[in-house]
Amino acid sequence: MHLKFKLRWLAVTLILFALTTSCASSSAQSAPLPAASASPLTGLIKINTPDSEVKVNDVVRVSVSAENVANFTAFETHLLFDPIILEVTEIVDGKLIAPDFTVQNVFDNVAGTIDYAVAQINRDPASGSGILFEIVFRAKAQGDSVIRFHGTPAAPAGILLSDADGLAVQISVAEGSVLVK
Repeated sequence: MHLKFKLRWLAVTLILFALTTSCASSSAQSAPLPAASASPLTGLIKINTPDSEVKVNDVVRVSVSAENVANFTAFETHLLFDPIILEVTEIVDGKLIAPDFTVQNVFDNVAGTIDYAVAQINRDPASGSGILFEIVFRAKAQGDSVIRFHGTPAAPAGILLSDADGLAVQISVAEGSVLVK
């Protein structure tokens, strides 16, 4: 019974946060994303792509990592990629937070979108650096596919980290790209 209460509390907190941030989201959606460098008070969320050459039909692992983040218990992210060049085959949970509750785990290889959100329950908040999750792609065609954060009303920067009270954790973001030869 206690777990049901925690899950309801988490769902209500996320909904309330989304509602309170959606009022300000129309101006935030048109604003550019924050710079990719992290200040001492701001963590960095970045998309890590391979340095080595990728060929058609190769399997490519891309990680979304956090650097120097503090006290978060949940995150929500929305990504775009070029579906002509890449296709998602799998999304793998990371190790920085425990994915006790998966809110969203959806990818669309026609539209080129990824929507992923998880929360940890009954644990201390996560802090530090590590992998939030990994995306396993298959290279379909030659070209350069930028993988970038896509703003939504609930997550104007394309990613939102929240603490145990449902308050946003300050972050900067950096996108990546996969070049298929």
